[in-house]
Amino acid sequence: MAASSIQQVLEIRDASIPKDSLLGNALPGSSLLDVSNIPRQCGLLSNDEINITENYTATQLVTLMALGQLTAEQVLRAYLKRAGIAHQLTNCATEFLGEEAINRAKCLDEEFNRRGGPVGPLHGLPISVKDLLIMRGRRSVAGYIKWINRIAEDDALILKILYEAGAIFYVRTTQPQSLMHLECSSSIYGITVNPFNRSLTCGGSSGGEGALLGLKGSPMGIGTDIGGSIRSPAANNGVYGLKPTTFRIPKQGLVGVQMGRESIITTIGPLAQAREDINLFMKTILDTQPWLRDPSLVPIPWR
Repeated sequence: MAASSIQQVLEIRDASIPKDSLLGNALPGSSLLDVSNIPRQCGLLSNDEINITENYTATQLVTLMALGQLTAEQVLRAYLKRAGIAHQLTNCATEFLGEEAINRAKCLDEEFNRRGGPVGPLHGLPISVKDLLIMRGRRSVAGYIKWINRIAEDDALILKILYEAGAIFYVRTTQPQSLMHLECSSSIYGITVNPFNRSLTCGGSSGGEGALLGLKGSPMGIGTDIGGSIRSPAANNGVYGLKPTTFRIPKQGLVGVQMGRESIITTIGPLAQAREDINLFMKTILDTQPWLRDPSLVPIPWR
């Protein structure tokens, strides 16, 4: 039963990989350890898509979309394709949300044209999400085979806040079983590797986020951290990461075996391509006064 369930989940994941990102014969063999240049060299990304994914921070992308110089659909399609390429090279994704994300981007563009301006401070920004955060109607397994058929009934609070700010969720990323590991492997999805040396680890437990951002397949991602689970993947993949102070960022909607009786409290935090993007993430969330929706939080604004 477990083996058939794993196979079904993997088939769902593989079927969700964007078709325009499939490397086919361009997929390098396992002997090529550094695959960091493959996305720009494989021929699947247009010059515009390379420009969007390599030359702008999340903060700059939000500004350009707010000015109408880029559309949400343009940016989303570029990152969705690059994320698909990144996954084939590192095994960093558990599921792509392609059709849903594209529809969301189109709706944001329509709303932008209707109102003549952006929908929130993160208008059109693609954000990748660690699989630990629940999404309504989707599996939330925390790497455990036992939970492979567990379907979430609601979205995590942080996702609701970011969605209201205009963000687009387009891919969910891998984590190790139980999360308490500075590597990224599970009996369901296998091992996620480092794009700069595939014989080494991407770090953990937010390892899928680290590998994805390392290949510039995401402008901003959401991870979690107790003892280094954001900081380790950020360091291993050459990107920025922050573990916020406990009870700063809402964590309603996490999946974990110790929820409610933790000895060390986990926190949710960002991984990003630039330091300014860490500021954007934190300010966007704390400006909404999330302690009014999650009374466990300390009511301190972003300073």
